[in-house]
Amino acid sequence: MKHLPFVQRSRAPSPAPVEAAESRRPFRLWMSGSLAVVMAAMVPTRDVSQTDRDTEQRVSRHSRFGVAETVQRIGAAARDQGLSVLALMPGVRPVLVLGSSVGGTPVVMDQADSRPAAPLSVMVCEAPAGGADVLFAAASVFAAQHGWAGLPAAVVDDLEGLSGLVDRALL
Repeated sequence: MKHLPFVQRSRAPSPAPVEAAESRRPFRLWMSGSLAVVMAAMVPTRDVSQTDRDTEQRVSRHSRFGVAETVQRIGAAARDQGLSVLALMPGVRPVLVLGSSVGGTPVVMDQADSRPAAPLSVMVCEAPAGGADVLFAAASVFAAQHGWAGLPAAVVDDLEGLSGLVDRALL
């Protein structure tokens, strides 16, 4: 099994207000191909509420296709772009966790006791008016909060290209 880079940063014990940007760095940031880690990261995402859909932390796209076809199209677009579908958690709100072009997927934890998050993932929900809504992490917000330090350049490109990948899948 290929070993991927691991980056761990500790937060300052009590950052001053001037250090707000520094305090946003994640406690841990690493690449993983472990399905257990990916599933732990994705379980809370499946319970996303409408309020969560409207926050700036998530990007939402509407698909004219149903949930199943939207999931299939995003998976195909990911493979066409050199990514893999590391995991597909089926259900009413399926979640695709994409594997980066170099293998594995980025995982981040904000605090030692927080749940891991997988920013290279996409959730698809049935839209009330038909079709489906696609939710995923906003790369610009993730970068502002966590930074890209420690991630391979190809993974940063994959994260920043997620929005375009979803857009192409929904054409």
